[in-house]
Amino acid sequence: MNEEEFKARWHDDRPVYQAWGHYVVTKISNELSSLGKDVDTFLKVPAKSRLKDDSSLIDKAFYRKKSYKDPYNDIEDKVGARFVVLLLDDVDLICSVVQSLGDWAFDACKHFKEDMRNNPLLFTYKSVHYILRPKQDFEYNDCVIRTDVACELQIRTLLQHAHSELTHDSIYKSEREVRPEVHRTVAKSMALIETTDEFFSHATKLINYGPFQEFGIGERLDSVYKNLVGLVAHSQKSSFVVWSEYESFISGGLVEDISKLLERRPDLVDRVSEKYSINVFCQQSVVLFLYWMLLKRKQRLIKDWPLDESILNMLANDAGVSLNE
Repeated sequence: MNEEEFKARWHDDRPVYQAWGHYVVTKISNELSSLGKDVDTFLKVPAKSRLKDDSSLIDKAFYRKKSYKDPYNDIEDKVGARFVVLLLDDVDLICSVVQSLGDWAFDACKHFKEDMRNNPLLFTYKSVHYILRPKQDFEYNDCVIRTDVACELQIRTLLQHAHSELTHDSIYKSEREVRPEVHRTVAKSMALIETTDEFFSHATKLINYGPFQEFGIGERLDSVYKNLVGLVAHSQKSSFVVWSEYESFISGGLVEDISKLLERRPDLVDRVSEKYSINVFCQQSVVLFLYWMLLKRKQRLIKDWPLDESILNMLANDAGVSLNE
């Protein structure tokens, strides 16, 4: 296949590759949303797919030092997609999503953790790369996507992405010979990035892990809310403010204590149900904990109340409790 034949075939296939890249990004983004992630904030760079331009593709196929036997089919990044996140744990989450979805066959062609094991003294480009191909032909966006159509998926932390953006164009594509001290400096920066990524992940775990996570309070209380109220609970930032303020009351038996209280006071469940469509705060399962606090630990609840007073007054009125006693 000569250059002209290569280019003609590529122009015919471009819509197919574009559709496959769009499908990959959409499928992963939707799965992250279903796992409770706000994709607009979870991803630090908007996820999108991108086709290689003609000149770059032809240069890679015919002029670089590559040993392609079949350049058109051997080049696997004709379309690429990239997901950039903040933490190493976020990278792991997307990897688990990619590997659990049944829409494609995947080849984990690069993983920085494996690179670190194989070359522990080498500090260089870090990322996770997958090659994704459909398991069977299917139609999407008016295109039939064949099983031989590949998409290269890259998953990086924000710091890894910054390193890649610098080195990809400034060093690896430089028209000048890059001096050894430049390579050394870049290697040192990657060592620093690797260390910082690990510190970020460790700090986040220390910040976000406590008795609320240890005892699975959120999930368990949401389940109680669903069973009693018959509606799905939706947590907002005000919930986390409350749990943070009254963390000392969280224990393994807290959810059971709340459930027993509500068995004796079904009127409180009725109040939540009545307000569900008109009061966002009552759509959160933390409201059940606050009823428990009102009836069991009223003085402490009042003393350290962190939200607007109108909410406390509403809950007290529901429970028939005076805040002045």
